[in-house]
Amino acid sequence: MTDKPYHHGNLRNELIEAGIKLINTDGINSFSLRKVAAECKVSHTAPYSHFKNIDELVSAMGEHVTEQFMESLCASVQGQEDSSDAISLLGQAYIDFFMEHPQYFQFLYYHSGIVIDLDNYNSDSYPPFVLFRTTAYQMFQSAGLPEAEFSHQLIALWAMVHGIAALLTNNGVKYSGNWRELLAVQSIL
Repeated sequence: MTDKPYHHGNLRNELIEAGIKLINTDGINSFSLRKVAAECKVSHTAPYSHFKNIDELVSAMGEHVTEQFMESLCASVQGQEDSSDAISLLGQAYIDFFMEHPQYFQFLYYHSGIVIDLDNYNSDSYPPFVLFRTTAYQMFQSAGLPEAEFSHQLIALWAMVHGIAALLTNNGVKYSGNWRELLAVQSIL
């Protein structure tokens, strides 16, 4: 067996990114710290200096992606949180984030274990969705939409944005147009 080279740099983040790649490729059932180490070309014990076990790595992967996603969404509306354009800006940022990081979409929504509670406004749902929901509800209220319609409109709005992100991250879906422009044709945003 060849010795693995001593690793310099940010191994923790490299392990996280390699983990996301492997889960998306091979699924969670065949996922292991040993495979992540091999992907990073480090010894099979190297991940243990950052993560106690596979569950801790998967949790760190979710936190890593969520933090980046929230930063992107928050930056898109910074200083405009109460404007009528806020939900459109969030929708664009949502799509842009997954255009830039398509590997994160599959991981987040199929492997990370996040929970999005569409029925309960007061739930501790996934933070990027909470931001989207809060912003949408502010828009609905400003537009004079009856409160009884908020939930249905939120689901339709999120389904459109999330659906575009799902399509653009799917390797089997081909589209020559601009994904971002699809939101511009929707009057709801």
